[in-house]
Amino acid sequence: MPEENIIRIPTKIAKKIETDMKMKGRIRFRGRVFTGQPGKQIIAAKRTEYSHYVNQHFNKFKPTRLASQGWKHSRSCGDHFTINNTRGNPAFPKKSDQGSEHNESVTSFSDFHLHESLINGLASMEIEQPTNVQILTIPQVMRGHNVLCAAETGSGKTLSYLLPMLHQMKTETEKLGMKSAVGLPRALVLLPARELAEQVLAVARRLSKFTELSANIVEGGRRHKTLHSTSDSPLDLMVATPGALLKCVTSGWIHMDNVRYVVIDEIDTMLDDSFRTMTLNLLKRISIRHSADNTENAQVIMIGATMPKNAEEMLDNVVEDGSLVTVKTTHLHHLMPHIPQKFIRIHSKDKAGKTLELVKRDVKCKIPVVVFCNKIDSCNWLYQFLKENNVSALKLNGGMNHKERYGLFQQFQKGIQNVLVCTDIGSRGLDTIRAQHVINFDFPHGMSDYIHRAGRVGRVGSQTSGHVTSLIVHKWDVDLVHKIERSVRMREVLPNVDANIKAKLLRISQAQVLEDELF
Repeated sequence: MPEENIIRIPTKIAKKIETDMKMKGRIRFRGRVFTGQPGKQIIAAKRTEYSHYVNQHFNKFKPTRLASQGWKHSRSCGDHFTINNTRGNPAFPKKSDQGSEHNESVTSFSDFHLHESLINGLASMEIEQPTNVQILTIPQVMRGHNVLCAAETGSGKTLSYLLPMLHQMKTETEKLGMKSAVGLPRALVLLPARELAEQVLAVARRLSKFTELSANIVEGGRRHKTLHSTSDSPLDLMVATPGALLKCVTSGWIHMDNVRYVVIDEIDTMLDDSFRTMTLNLLKRISIRHSADNTENAQVIMIGATMPKNAEEMLDNVVEDGSLVTVKTTHLHHLMPHIPQKFIRIHSKDKAGKTLELVKRDVKCKIPVVVFCNKIDSCNWLYQFLKENNVSALKLNGGMNHKERYGLFQQFQKGIQNVLVCTDIGSRGLDTIRAQHVINFDFPHGMSDYIHRAGRVGRVGSQTSGHVTSLIVHKWDVDLVHKIERSVRMREVLPNVDANIKAKLLRISQAQVLEDELF
């Protein structure tokens, strides 16, 4: 049966485009400028005149109006636009990419010449194809360089440092006879949260299943006696939160003399005001190598999904200038092109009802959904609101103890529950390939938080790309939406990813007080 012709644009417009193309000039239609046929729709707006197409030209000096342009006015409630998916998951290399950014010879993990026991570990985890960040990072780590790696969330960064580190440790054990000793770990992975530490430990143990390398965890919130017992056995790899590790080091239970590999995961968080002092304190206790040839000292690997601009400056006193190799993927600080993201301008009184409608739709279709709130109070309130409306859900926030949080998160992971209401404690690093929908009940205050929340869907290993829905209520929310929409239209990186969140929160609280006084 012959294939039917599908008319994607009106015939009259198509002829005009064809004529203009022959004249080798830019194509203009109803105020829009195209560099070719409109192509796929990137932004689908409720008001169609603000939709945006692949070949549509966006002049940053005389920009067209944004779909969210008038959203600071209360009359804009009910308006919406969607950023469509335009390609597959960028975490994996395309054939067209391999000539420049990627090594053409790398098509499987065997091409890295990893130890056979690690290849067996990957096979047991059913992991076959390396991602872009792994292709870029693993060779640099294997060569002995200090590495600063930044890659989009959900792209497989954990394996990019665990694989080469475990490989080198296993090789040293076989060839040099190096062994672990009590209180003297050979490798260290630092993370900001206990949930992340337990997650990385689980991956490390599965990977090292056939290597005979040992791994354990030192995490915050534990008694002195428990911390001491954790460090009371020979250990090759130690996964730790900085506060707990510093307590063990100052108590003399753990010594850094044998550490040859240091990983700082979630580097943006580890260098912010909350963790910077502890992180730098620990690093100064370790002799960091100044070149790839300096194998007697420790190799440091720093990794994150968002990267502060002054990261290298902060590390000047720890890592010697010029010894750090920087690795970045092409989609760093961009919106993920495989995840549709919808923005809905809504009145505050309608926000709870809209969220309930979206969640009930997901529950009916058995779609796992994560709902984000900015504060513990709003997380608790929304959880109770859903419960009162016959929606079974879980909640996860910093007001709960760690054991309770971990147990609830595992219920979501195992599919016992499909609705998770949480604060940003669930946005950074927590690997849940089950999530298919993210709802921003409260829109995040900063660009990096938006990136991390959206990154809970469409991760490597996920069955679907998923989608994101954001409810926009406040004027300060609109400012961030403008930046997101403009960066998509201009095909540029998202701005202010490393913005000072504390200062922004202060401005927001001041604006909220002013709004309350006026209304």
